[in-house]
Amino acid sequence: MASSNNRGTERLGKALGVVDSLNEWVGRIAAYSLYGLFAVMLYDVIARYAFNAPTQFAFELTLFIWSYACLLGGGYVLLHRGHVNVDIFYNRLSPRGRAIIDLCTAPILFIFVGVLLWQGWAVFWNSFSFLEHSTVSRWNPPIYPIKIALPIGAGLVLLQALAKFIRDIIIAARGRL
Repeated sequence: MASSNNRGTERLGKALGVVDSLNEWVGRIAAYSLYGLFAVMLYDVIARYAFNAPTQFAFELTLFIWSYACLLGGGYVLLHRGHVNVDIFYNRLSPRGRAIIDLCTAPILFIFVGVLLWQGWAVFWNSFSFLEHSTVSRWNPPIYPIKIALPIGAGLVLLQALAKFIRDIIIAARGRL
């Protein structure tokens, strides 16, 4: 019996590790995409002020890159515990105490992320259905590829929140992971 319990624990650990790895990978790509944002901004500034030839695409492209980075980086931030927290009391608690507090607040997170996923999908699907394009500039790029980042990002946060929730249950029960 202990052997099957160990296999179950091992499988759970691997599943949680896959979620962590996915968010680590997506978060790093999102972070590195900011170098592209900087390059586009630099190009636009040089074109505008050195050659008096402003671009038609730079503003929207930087907005798109920034949107991807922010929306897809949420799971990474949760993985690394970078979201806002009331640290004055929280950090003074034991790991078990922190896990219990996190378990009590988890329903709020799940509701928020669930609504974000649901409504984000609706926003994307509406945009995709009409093949929506931007009207901000003459470049006129499609914006549904950007809007898909909202439900994907919410899904990544939801997966990471589930992984954290499972770990918190284990810590609350055992006092350690």
